[in-house]
Amino acid sequence: MDMIDRDYLAEMRQWVGDAVLHALVTQAAENFAIPLADMMSAWRHGATAPLHDAAHRLKGAAASMGCTPLATAAFHMMTDSRPADSISGAEIHALQDLSRHSLDALRAFLDQAQEIPVPPNPQ
Repeated sequence: MDMIDRDYLAEMRQWVGDAVLHALVTQAAENFAIPLADMMSAWRHGATAPLHDAAHRLKGAAASMGCTPLATAAFHMMTDSRPADSISGAEIHALQDLSRHSLDALRAFLDQAQEIPVPPNPQ
């Protein structure tokens, strides 16, 4: 399973440039960490609504960076009808692991040379 949508990120790179994309990836680490920490806290306190709110924020942050598996997992947590105190710690830790792998994939994407499409009949 690929952690990131490479086509989405390549298009983003073309629109915003390398410098902005680097800044966005750097910011993604914090944008993922804050809702994950909030989710962990809400889970520990058995607070379902704050858990769903944090999952919603994580979903948005992940989707905006092309981290589809993380966004999908956060969506499932956000829409889970179980109370927070019946969700296992393993489920929260799995989101943390998915976040870490997503960030690793984003950083690896930045290290790849940008491929510039060449038209079939260059003039």
